[in-house]
Amino acid sequence: MKKKIIVSVFFLYAMGMGVSLIACTKKALSASTTPPAADTGLVNTNHLDNLYTPVTFSDGTMAAGVYIYSNYPNYTNVEATGEGFACVDDVSRAVLVYFRSSTFSSDTSVQSKVYHLVSFLLEMQSSNGYFYNFLFANNLINTAGATSINNPNWWSWRALQTLTEVEPALQSKNVPLYNKVQQAINKLIAQIKTDLVNLPETTSVVNGITIPQWLPAGSGTDQSSTLILGLINYCTTTNDAVISAYIKKLADGIMLMQQGDTTHFPYGAFLSWENTWHAYGNLQAYALMQAGSFLNQPQYETGAMAEVDNFYPWLLQDGFQVSFSIDSSAGAIQILSDTNYAQIAYGIEPMVFAAAEAYKKTGLQKYADMAGHLAAWFLGANAASVNMYSLSTGICYDGISSPGSVNLNSGAESTIEALLTLEIVENNLAIKTAFNKYKKN
Repeated sequence: MKKKIIVSVFFLYAMGMGVSLIACTKKALSASTTPPAADTGLVNTNHLDNLYTPVTFSDGTMAAGVYIYSNYPNYTNVEATGEGFACVDDVSRAVLVYFRSSTFSSDTSVQSKVYHLVSFLLEMQSSNGYFYNFLFANNLINTAGATSINNPNWWSWRALQTLTEVEPALQSKNVPLYNKVQQAINKLIAQIKTDLVNLPETTSVVNGITIPQWLPAGSGTDQSSTLILGLINYCTTTNDAVISAYIKKLADGIMLMQQGDTTHFPYGAFLSWENTWHAYGNLQAYALMQAGSFLNQPQYETGAMAEVDNFYPWLLQDGFQVSFSIDSSAGAIQILSDTNYAQIAYGIEPMVFAAAEAYKKTGLQKYADMAGHLAAWFLGANAASVNMYSLSTGICYDGISSPGSVNLNSGAESTIEALLTLEIVENNLAIKTAFNKYKKN
């Protein structure tokens, strides 16, 4: 029960807990989503720049965070009540937006943002190696909240992925920060080796589904996917055999959660936790492609491609289902519950990444087409026929609650996930061509 509560709390946080949904008329939507000239680039960090805010920690460290919520109509930055105003989850992903931008190598202002955001992450690491997630408005760390405590959970894996990705570049650009990042990574890896690497590969059964209990959160394939990406980065520079073996162990657990096939629901989807699949954080296919290449284990890539080939087309045809739970105890999969809303940017980005990676690996145009089609959700190819992302402001709305109702707030997660997606589109001509074909506005 405790694990289920933790997952549910995070789901509410990811969906924008405490933010009211705003019903919109077509007239209001049209006025607020008018696209700029056709030659405008897709990636606009203006709104993210507005969410970015300086932070001074109690030890005097100068850093920067990213406001969690920004509310319509004036897009005033606000704190998440009871949790904090900035968090490792969002700051980690904001770093990647700036770091992966085409301007990072030459623009000192972009570099400065990366350095200050990375400093935020370092300050949020606890003595046991894991990270606290939230920072209160008074710059005190939230050490007790369910979505903030320093245990093996999402925010530590996000920090690991980000720190291991930026570490090599910091070695030549900012040596003092590089040294601190290296220490933080090693501290977290040591704790992972103590707490997680040697967990026995036991299973349980939930509604007829065999569950790998050695994954984070007991069966969290979504968390495991983010963790895998960080561990691959780490092993690329260290050749750590223990962690390489652990990557395989995590990948094996994810594979165990694949359900259905070409003709049977859910068509090769990787369940997210126990007997449930949800769109947000659904990085399983992308992470398995990376793991297959890193470990030279083609079965992981085969499993990932099965989800991309069969489940993603079904999602496109079905209108982007958000979640479902299943039962397989009678020998055939039965749907216990499902929903198409609320649709959020965090549910689109993982699929675009996986489809783009499939295109990169195979060169097949159908995957570029799929990636562009999925990404076009941001520019009107969605149930509400609304531009969820504004090319002129960089604002991405927080979600679609029904065909006639859109949440016009624009918090950090929505903004960042949109930008990460559109960086992929912008940097690949075939995907961008497909994106332009499918976008509605």
